[in-house]
Amino acid sequence: MSFDIRRLRGADRIVGASAIAFFIFLFFFKWYGVSSNVGAITGINIGGNISTSGWDTFTSSRWIWLITIIVALGSVVLVAAQRKLEIPIGLGVIVAGLGALSTLLVLYRIIHHPTASANLGSFHASVGIKTGIWLGLIAALGITYGGYLQMQEEGTSLTDVGGRASGAFSGLIAPGVRSSPGNGTTAPTPSTSSPSEPPRPLSSGSPAQPSAAPPSTPPISPPAPARVPGSTGEPPPPEQDS
Repeated sequence: MSFDIRRLRGADRIVGASAIAFFIFLFFFKWYGVSSNVGAITGINIGGNISTSGWDTFTSSRWIWLITIIVALGSVVLVAAQRKLEIPIGLGVIVAGLGALSTLLVLYRIIHHPTASANLGSFHASVGIKTGIWLGLIAALGITYGGYLQMQEEGTSLTDVGGRASGAFSGLIAPGVRSSPGNGTTAPTPSTSSPSEPPRPLSSGSPAQPSAAPPSTPPISPPAPARVPGSTGEPPPPEQDS
């Protein structure tokens, strides 16, 4: 496998740089912690050392962010190595989609996060988000934008993605089933059979056998001649002249 960085396009460079920056901001910058105007109280340091990174703070969203970084860097490596994955959609679509999802998660953490503050004389302390989360938001936006540029260079537009998604969703609906307007359930489509021809009952057994031929009538023999009582059934002898 020959790896040449000169093969990278502008979109790939944006994706790679944003993914590396996102990795650094996620693991080595402070995303949440305590800020105060006093270095220590009773020997306890309450300065920036109490703050935690994005990886240590948001234990549920961090896996989506890590997958986004890995996929983004993987797309750059494939281009530099002139490799291509046999997948039904372009790799730029996946990068842009994961970047958009990561951006929304970071933005959600910025809007909804635990906050607290305390003021006592000249002492002031507050708990909240730090600079690292804003840098992570910028890096996630960079991955999203770079993935969108990759889509354009691959010849894929948002309309194509929407059409493929719509086609895949419609393929899940079985033919002959329509949606019921009442409660959203499905009902079978009535069959359009000809009214002039009544439906025939279906037999669950073996196919019909041909009917057996009617029994043949035995031939009628003519009646036997009647016998005179006392005769033996032989003709009388002829008469002789005396």
